[in-house]
Amino acid sequence: PGETYNPLFIYGGVGLGKTHLMHAIGNHVKILKPDSKIKYLHAERYVHAVVKAYENKSFDSFKKTFHNLDLLLIDDIQFISGKEAMQEEFFHTFNALLDKGSQIIVSADRAPNKLSRIQDRIKSRFSGGLVVDIQKPDLELRKKIVEKKTEELNNLYADQLKIPKEIQDFISTEITASVRELVGAINRVVSFSRIYNKVPNLSETKVVLKDLLNLAENKVTIDLIQTIVCKFFKISKNEMLSSRRSRYLVRPRQTAIYL
Repeated sequence: PGETYNPLFIYGGVGLGKTHLMHAIGNHVKILKPDSKIKYLHAERYVHAVVKAYENKSFDSFKKTFHNLDLLLIDDIQFISGKEAMQEEFFHTFNALLDKGSQIIVSADRAPNKLSRIQDRIKSRFSGGLVVDIQKPDLELRKKIVEKKTEELNNLYADQLKIPKEIQDFISTEITASVRELVGAINRVVSFSRIYNKVPNLSETKVVLKDLLNLAENKVTIDLIQTIVCKFFKISKNEMLSSRRSRYLVRPRQTAIYL
């Protein structure tokens, strides 16, 4: 800490593990150096602390807390966007900790140069350390996460039914947006198993996870509606879309409009 990569700037989308990683770093430093003064907080909490210091005229206490840390971890720094007074105080805190040789770790949802309404000097400080992009997990990593999480839940509910590999592979393949959604999907399947006392098959799994999946069969388009309605009423699509008002075309046309 404080030697090579300072500050460490971690950015990435929602649910990819930025907060998880920051806590892991804080916990590891606490093990290495038990006497370390470590503080983790969300950027909104930092803003609240600054406002409270202003209101109570207790900036000496604020500085004593923040300027003497060995490790400061601030999550979602984009929340100080547009807040000039907060940025001013953060800049002083930042410099005080760097001068002291303390480690600063910051996370955000975008790269430093993409942060809007944040002072250029602060963005420059962020870029001066190590900037790390946390990307979406690839299939191999998703499989490992699902396997690990399933194993943990199997140990927790040893008397319950186990989730088969077919379902694990399906979840790993279909849910790609974030680690959080991946873990949420496993929890849903396990909950289904516990409630109904059965392991869901693939069809049931699709129903349980329907709002997380982006399967083709769930996509209803106007063209698909028109095709199916025309097939049912045994007319051509050209007939239905024409300007003709024949009686045999009115019902299918109205049905398609309704659907």
